[in-house]
Amino acid sequence: TVLSILAGLAIPAVTSVQNERVAREPVNALFLLSREVRLRAMEERQPYQIVFTGGGFKAARFFQPYGGAEEFADLQVRLAEQARTQEIIEASQARGISLENTVPDPQREKVAAGLRFFSEYELPEGVDLKLRTWNESDWVDLSTGVFRRWIFQPSGMVEPIQVQVESEGAFFEIEFHPLTGDVTRERSWGE
Repeated sequence: TVLSILAGLAIPAVTSVQNERVAREPVNALFLLSREVRLRAMEERQPYQIVFTGGGFKAARFFQPYGGAEEFADLQVRLAEQARTQEIIEASQARGISLENTVPDPQREKVAAGLRFFSEYELPEGVDLKLRTWNESDWVDLSTGVFRRWIFQPSGMVEPIQVQVESEGAFFEIEFHPLTGDVTRERSWGE
């Protein structure tokens, strides 16, 4: 009977730790992605973005200030087409076919280089994401189909943002600094 009591106490503790680990994973992924995107924006002197949806978040160069979630679907199609074109070019060059007749366009190459960057993180099953930007007083639940954009300027400045991740009663909340893009405040709790 003592053994069953101890097992009954240990099982909820193990489950709670597992839920915390699942909720922590998107927080870590977002932190690493935000650092990479900010660095790219400063190095290339081009704005970048992370877009949040109910299914996760995606990062790419910032193109359309008024574009919606469909912008990333279009971007994925263009990236697939660009990859197919590059495969054809490489296969042609391997066969000895010269493609030197094309005139290099530095601006076009710069745009193409930014287009190639695309990173996506899908939330694990049972994980919910909420956001609060600088102009919102309430948390926005992204599982309702709402979409939010986080812009990284070439100067290195970012919009201040707070992110809350929940996984079966385990919560993580982080706040990003507008000048550095680093995490300024982090807290976690369980229910």
